[in-house]
Amino acid sequence: MKRVILLIIGVFLLTISSASAVWDWGAHDAGLLYLKIENCGRFGYENQGIWPKGTIEHYIFGAGIWVGALSEKPEATTELSTDIGDIDTIIYVTATDLFGNTGVIKIENELIHYNGKTDTSLLDCTRGFVGTEATTHYSGTQVMGMLARVTIGYNPSNTYTEFVPGDLPNEPGYTDALDRIYFSDNPSDLIMWPLRDAEGNPIIISNQDSYCIFNDEDSTRHTAEGKPLNIKVIQIGYSWYYTIWEDFIFLTYFIVNDSPDTLFHMYVAACCDPDVGEYADDLVGFDAGRDLGYAYDSDFHEEGWGRTPGYIGYDFLESPVGADGEQLGLTAFKILRNPGVPGPGTPDPGNDDEAYQVIAGYTYPYKDHPKTEYHPFDSITDPTDVRFLQCTGPFNLTPYDTAKVVIAIIVGADLSDLEHNSDVGQDLYDIGFATHSVKLFAPNGGEEIDSTFTIEWDATSVTGNPLTIDLLYSRDGGKTWTLIDTALENTGSYDWNTLAVTDGTRYKVEVFASDGITIGADISDTTFTINNPGNGVPDVIFQYPQRGEISGTFPIRWWAQDADHDTLSIDIFYSKDEIEWLPIAINEENDGTYLWNTYLAYNGDYRLKVVAHDADTSSFDMSDSYVTILNDHKPAAPIIHSAGGCNSISIQALEYIPANYTGHQYEIRFNLIQRAGTMDPLYTYDLYDATIDSFLLEAQPLSTKLDGELYVDYSPIVDGFVLELDTQVDGSSFRFTDFYIVKNVSGFNGRLEIMNEDTMGTAVPPATWKWAFRGSDYELHWIKYPEDTTKVTLEVHDITNDVLVPFSTSLGDNWFIGSSKEVLDPATDKRLYLCGSFFWFNKDGTMTVPPDAGDVWKITSSGSRVPCDGNVYAFATVGVAEVKPNIVATNILYQSVPNPFNYETIISYSVSSKKHVVLKIYDVTGRVVRTLVNDELEPGIHTTTWDGKDDMGHRLPSGVYFCRLEVGNAAARKLVLIR
Repeated sequence: MKRVILLIIGVFLLTISSASAVWDWGAHDAGLLYLKIENCGRFGYENQGIWPKGTIEHYIFGAGIWVGALSEKPEATTELSTDIGDIDTIIYVTATDLFGNTGVIKIENELIHYNGKTDTSLLDCTRGFVGTEATTHYSGTQVMGMLARVTIGYNPSNTYTEFVPGDLPNEPGYTDALDRIYFSDNPSDLIMWPLRDAEGNPIIISNQDSYCIFNDEDSTRHTAEGKPLNIKVIQIGYSWYYTIWEDFIFLTYFIVNDSPDTLFHMYVAACCDPDVGEYADDLVGFDAGRDLGYAYDSDFHEEGWGRTPGYIGYDFLESPVGADGEQLGLTAFKILRNPGVPGPGTPDPGNDDEAYQVIAGYTYPYKDHPKTEYHPFDSITDPTDVRFLQCTGPFNLTPYDTAKVVIAIIVGADLSDLEHNSDVGQDLYDIGFATHSVKLFAPNGGEEIDSTFTIEWDATSVTGNPLTIDLLYSRDGGKTWTLIDTALENTGSYDWNTLAVTDGTRYKVEVFASDGITIGADISDTTFTINNPGNGVPDVIFQYPQRGEISGTFPIRWWAQDADHDTLSIDIFYSKDEIEWLPIAINEENDGTYLWNTYLAYNGDYRLKVVAHDADTSSFDMSDSYVTILNDHKPAAPIIHSAGGCNSISIQALEYIPANYTGHQYEIRFNLIQRAGTMDPLYTYDLYDATIDSFLLEAQPLSTKLDGELYVDYSPIVDGFVLELDTQVDGSSFRFTDFYIVKNVSGFNGRLEIMNEDTMGTAVPPATWKWAFRGSDYELHWIKYPEDTTKVTLEVHDITNDVLVPFSTSLGDNWFIGSSKEVLDPATDKRLYLCGSFFWFNKDGTMTVPPDAGDVWKITSSGSRVPCDGNVYAFATVGVAEVKPNIVATNILYQSVPNPFNYETIISYSVSSKKHVVLKIYDVTGRVVRTLVNDELEPGIHTTTWDGKDDMGHRLPSGVYFCRLEVGNAAARKLVLIR
């Protein structure tokens, strides 16, 4: 049971009344735990419970509070028609027409749950429900119906919430900006801070407090037959950046009964759908002594994480008082599961009656568990997509009364660390957040310091115990901290050798005092500069946009300074995967803003990065999360599938720069399949301008894999349009279905068989060569070998795509006989290879008459037909521009060939008119490593080569580089150099 609070902080709650409210969210991120909170009962939703902040290591998919209670239904009454004992499970009454098919009744002081009824009886009854005493009742005693209601703040089945933003009274609409979330570290929020003391000063407890109100009185939000409890909830959050308190966030809930009716046997629960990385391999558990529930990854491994996955837990720091006068603490830990997925746990409840049973610690009847049973503490041994409810109750809430529940959301590196953080959090709460008084005098902001600097402070103990001092510094304005020295005596001064740290303009110092019971700390009010001899790296902060949707011409904002007062240049990049960074702007002035024409970037989710550099050094900062580019690109022209049988791709030509339309005829021509990596295909296409007989794009790759997922690729901007190619290929559908003789002129008597064919005569292509599968039907024509008419060879027709399949000695998108021959040797050859598999014609060696000219065999396939050789898509843009051959209507930088490359790659580009052209190579930091062209050129298509060397003739290392064409506007391409 929780300890009694030693220090009580008096507050009054200043509520904001309005006719409506606004849906809002923000994040607690003062410490290492990043937690999204909303003013509708949810938190951590959309994988926004991240630890440590700044990583992709999420622990919560969604969470929220549930509040449930019983209320009397005097209009639903009947009488016992017979006596019942304390174990009877059928209750005979005079009538049941006023009662639901399942529900709760009250007979004297006993609550009973029933799961069925007849006209005169209530069936399958659970006696002594929710902690009441089962006793004998006599004929004629009144039976009253009870209404079970649960307001769900996060439903793990559909992520829905039944709470709505704002104070009461409240009507649907939710547009009042006052009823949002407030954060104490936001100066504009602090001006309107709702919690104030008697003198009107804001009451702030932690480094980052939050405040919001929500309620459940919008009846349209309640699913099924659910009804509001008529409650409002005031949610106050606390988080700290102090080292020992940086791994938890407190959420305090004041639950107000806003109705004239008492809420009986009330329960509050925290629902958590924990996804520790991947969702399907989690386990959960609880520590009843600590009132702590938790979740963790079953094998302590997540692909792509920088550390071993830890634990996420909830701790009831304070809970309502029960009948014995003590805090209730953790009264149930219930495991839930997706109702459509078999496995351990109770299915997510589908109505208020089921939800109430669960938060009260019961297992409601369902397919695998046919009766209501009290089972408050569940456990699990098999990892799955598990959810849990951490419950406290029951307690009664009289009209307009308030109940208080405080939940700590806690993370830890392992179970021991989680338990330690739980204890530290409880200690902090139990002493009423009392802290030592600490004041930092220097450096307090605005200084420029070097060499040895004296840190000065004053610290006074709130407990009277001696204090030990830790000193820390931050070079990024307080986001991260590094230890200067530890366990110092409280002397008030310390000589800090700043020569040991990097120059910078955003330094802060923290003085941290502790006596083993509580702590105190102070931080520099603003930043100061360290500037020692030598050249330090620039300071840069990416400011805007951090998230959300952007379109059109959109401002990118940053802040950058250099401790040495050097002039800085700015490079801006964007990336889908944080591996390949595409340039937005290079060598911009450090004026803090760049207007980005997002219309020329492809729609999608991108991380943004700003790089600040002087002549010798650089540094960067990125957006906190991904921004979504969402522009409306109209179709530039209808596209016709003019040749081929591919059924796994759709292509659109989208409008980007309509002024550059030429009115030309274009063809998208797919090529022979290549291999990407070990077993994946590489589908490529060319864009051909039939009007000027010129290839505008060559060997453009698709990102497609054989996993059945949808892959979206975009071409560069060409003549004002961009090609969007949506490909979905399911490799599990690939199958060769038949191999048979169409025409037998020779009298061939061998047996045709597909490699590894089953009893039906069909076979999947072996995994090693599956990437070369076309999905086509083929005719194999035996013909005389032109160079020696005594011998025969094959002419292979892809009849699905109406093209010939080429001969090659490789195992790829081609054919060969035997072990890579073009001409048949009847004495030794027993099989042939074609586009992903081998086909036997003399496996058992019984053939005496080989195939000869005029014979025709056929191979058929099923499954996805892929974008391969023979597939052509045609379209024409509007316009009447007359362009002579080798004269183009716009400036284009084509993809270099080959790419990747070892020693040399050919770079092609087009110039629309006589202009000064600059063509440069950049490395991933934005540095120019080679200038290939810097001259005035005539209009037309030009080519140059790059040998992988810099301007000094030195060979550059393997890696990613960018080729940038500057002709009025700019375009860039990625190059991959492999040594």
